[in-house]
Amino acid sequence: MKSDDNLLAAFEAGEIDSGEFPHERHLRVAWELSRRYERDEAFERLAAGLRDIAARAGRPDAYHETITRAWFELVAAAEDLDRYPELRDKRLLNRYYSAARLAAGRTEWLEPDLHQLCLPPPPAAPLFLPRVLRRIPTAVAILGTRAVHTVHATTVSSVTSVSRDPALVSVCVASGSRALELVLDARAFTLSILASDQEALAVHFADRDRPAGADQFASIPHHSSPFGPVIDNSTAWIGCNLHAVHPAGDHRIVIGEVELAGEGDRPPLVRHDGVYH
Repeated sequence: MKSDDNLLAAFEAGEIDSGEFPHERHLRVAWELSRRYERDEAFERLAAGLRDIAARAGRPDAYHETITRAWFELVAAAEDLDRYPELRDKRLLNRYYSAARLAAGRTEWLEPDLHQLCLPPPPAAPLFLPRVLRRIPTAVAILGTRAVHTVHATTVSSVTSVSRDPALVSVCVASGSRALELVLDARAFTLSILASDQEALAVHFADRDRPAGADQFASIPHHSSPFGPVIDNSTAWIGCNLHAVHPAGDHRIVIGEVELAGEGDRPPLVRHDGVYH
């Protein structure tokens, strides 16, 4: 085990490989740097060392600006690392950032969207909550939108009626997502409520590796509307103009004013306890 002095010297000399730099060593180096240099210089030395480790490992894209700085800010605020055992939890940033916010901050620094970066950390969300929410059956829909020459769609399961007069519906869309970006650009979107035999479409439009743009609709029966693409043979469909957007944790509540609505005669697809029915 390297002493703190030797560890820091090896880090700054570029003598540590990624396999020799687990999370606890990362914490120790960040803390030592914060004690020996002015704050900005300490962070720059940490960032430079981590970029070097990633580059020598053949993974230069592994460096993440927001994750690096957020950990540095937390560690630098600790008078004694042993006083905050939560820092040893590599998932700690999830208490400060939504997943979408972190994903968007790879190349630039982004402030947290869930909680201010400070110690002690905020309490973790109850681990049982996701299991509870899985027990609530939900309809499954494809949100579609078209902005300029770009078309996009994604699977959602949070469609809710908000108002009858005016006719408003809501859907939750991940912050920083491509879907949200295009809905904000287009100021309109569609919701195709899937039928019970369209499970494959729900899986397809939830797949992060699916093709982009119009290619994601290849071989999928659909048609265009003034508000975006509509999946054919769905059990119901809605076209909306964007009415409002409200921040809510790691998602945005998107509210649409309904301008188009139709229904079929097929039973809907439902997701319950992680399974489609």
